[in-house]
Amino acid sequence: MGKFLVIALISLFLLSSCEDPSSDQKALLNVILVDSPAKWDSVFVSFLGVEVDVRVQGRESTLETFYFEYKPGVKEIEISALVGGEALLMARGELPVGNIVGGRLLLGDTHYLWLNDRRYPLPLADSRLKEIPLDFEEEVEFGLAYDMLVDFDLERSIKVLNEDPLTLNLDPKVTAISGIGSGEIEGRISPSALKPAIYVISGDDSLSTQTNTSSTFLFRIPSGVYTIYVDPKDDRYDSLVIRNVPVETNSQTDLELLTILPKE
Repeated sequence: MGKFLVIALISLFLLSSCEDPSSDQKALLNVILVDSPAKWDSVFVSFLGVEVDVRVQGRESTLETFYFEYKPGVKEIEISALVGGEALLMARGELPVGNIVGGRLLLGDTHYLWLNDRRYPLPLADSRLKEIPLDFEEEVEFGLAYDMLVDFDLERSIKVLNEDPLTLNLDPKVTAISGIGSGEIEGRISPSALKPAIYVISGDDSLSTQTNTSSTFLFRIPSGVYTIYVDPKDDRYDSLVIRNVPVETNSQTDLELLTILPKE
């Protein structure tokens, strides 16, 4: 079964009242970094935290911003390791009752990757990309915990500018979804020696991931019907398409072993 992050009643938010009737109405927000694949040996991205914009109940005309810091002293996260259901709780904090209407993922200055035991710098394509907008909306109610799942898609974010010498930059492609109403797709790829890119597609939108060391992949996505596309990343093999894959809220869709066949 999948590792679901579901809404839970949080009794510790039953705070004492004060003059402002909305000030004791608190909820908890977890910001969780999830599946972030790439073909590189390992990729490290520096994170400072997350800003969340809220229209507070009773003060809807005012937009308030709340900052949640990524607190470890070492800010670089090996996000290439977040595949096959692995996730990282990046930030957590209280929010007032109201409506989340967006936010920003805040990056630091040091980003790099390793390939064949050599470290390569991974500068941002544009300095303005240190603040990445998050398209995220959620109604926040008193006493509940909410999960913001942030998918940092390295497959589309890392750009190769030159092959020799290898020169790269980082153009972050990030998607934020709510843990409420989401489900999972899990599958396993054969042959295990391949390191394919796996895409989940709905209309014009797509997310990608890769397999972990057990050749397993996992997506956490909103409920719906999806197409799975497997790119073998190897010219000797054919790609694979699986259509009409259902995802239900708080459930996991388990795919049969997906076998990538050699080209005839």
